[in-house]
Amino acid sequence: MADNSWVFGLKHQARCLTGVTASTEKSKFLVGTVGTKNNVVCLLDFDEEKSEIIPTLFDHPNEIWDIVSCPSDESLFFTCHSPVGADPSEKKATLWKQDIDNTSLKQVTTLKPSGIFKVLWDPTEEQQDASRIIALGHSNIYLSTMNDGTEKQQATIKVLSNEEEDPWLQNAAWNPHNKESIVTTAGRDLAGWDLRSGKNEFNRKMAHQSTIRAVDCNANKPYHVATGGDDAKVRIWDVRQLDEPVMMVEGHTHWIWSVAFNKFHDQLLLTSGSDTVVNLHNVVSVSSASYLGHSSESSNNSTSSRSSSQSNDNDSSNNKSSNGSHNDNSDGQQDDNYWNSHKPTDGLICTYDQHEDSVYSVAWSPADTWTFASLSYAGRVVISQVPMTEKFKILGV
Repeated sequence: MADNSWVFGLKHQARCLTGVTASTEKSKFLVGTVGTKNNVVCLLDFDEEKSEIIPTLFDHPNEIWDIVSCPSDESLFFTCHSPVGADPSEKKATLWKQDIDNTSLKQVTTLKPSGIFKVLWDPTEEQQDASRIIALGHSNIYLSTMNDGTEKQQATIKVLSNEEEDPWLQNAAWNPHNKESIVTTAGRDLAGWDLRSGKNEFNRKMAHQSTIRAVDCNANKPYHVATGGDDAKVRIWDVRQLDEPVMMVEGHTHWIWSVAFNKFHDQLLLTSGSDTVVNLHNVVSVSSASYLGHSSESSNNSTSSRSSSQSNDNDSSNNKSSNGSHNDNSDGQQDDNYWNSHKPTDGLICTYDQHEDSVYSVAWSPADTWTFASLSYAGRVVISQVPMTEKFKILGV
């Protein structure tokens, strides 16, 4: 259990959480509830200096199944919602604008397709007046452009050839390295799609033994994708070679609901599941930082060789210089041993166990690379931080 955590409780049950992407100065998160009535969108403003979470509640008409913030305007966000007890095919996606002064939401537009369970913003989009989005149905991917709150559909990709027999789409992640590529999960399968041609880029059947519910792309290392499934396994894949995962991450005992790479230090991986815990893992050997250890070792070896050579030369000239060089080498060896024992290694860093129900979502703060939030079904939000010891290891101090 970690001590550096802050807890906020909602009155309703909840399943969806997201970081406010456009807020780069303060850590903010959005949460949507799934109560039988009086549902809300809750904006959480985390103030680390005052050690408090400041909530702002906005009334929302329906149950909220997913929520995502606009990458360029922190007042805009999509919710995927449906009336209480409605059929999943009735889910709609609506773009809202916050009115902080009146604590109310203004409906900007509702996307035309029905049965939408998730919306993704283009992760490479930086324009203020237009943004591409993807809306996910259980059998289709809808690509659209938002311009001044108006939706313009560009393409529809049918991902299921037989809707009665093929498993429904479960989740998706937009490739941050290629804006024309998306990664999806359906049943136990992992697939990639080209948004221009609508064709399949790759397809890994039986990527997990049970349904895959979580997926995320590594923003710092192309082709690397993390998945989590009902088999309680987290796997990291290189989509160029899908015979076997490049890493298996252990630590959960029940369904995995969420996985999230840190956008800056991608050796940090968050996972959460129905076992009520959040795990923070170090996966440095398959991250963009994997080469640092080898570079450091090569540099140390080179330095040691030079020191040894200099020591031999000094030894042949006089004993006093030799003794001084020997002391320098001993100090250098001690430094090498210290850094080798304090550098990041693969494994479980910390388990956060402040939840008492299934943890449906985890999200890193866009404003602080060391801060993240987690949400359990009971409506409990826990804001936590990477342990200081691990932070120092990563920074090399």
